[in-house]
Amino acid sequence: MECYTYIDPESTEDSFFVVKTTNKVIHISFAEITYDPISFPSLIEGLYRAIYE
Repeated sequence: MECYTYIDPESTEDSFFVVKTTNKVIHISFAEITYDPISFPSLIEGLYRAIYE
């Protein structure tokens, strides 16, 4: 799996992940996931939930 991240420090709604798996590419906006904005581990957990649920 490869993961690219764009973080807009002024607008988290414009921040996103692009995740490349073996058979697809997924675009996940920060606005689509639930996370604690002051916790990086929470952001990563939200990303994994968005990919695998």
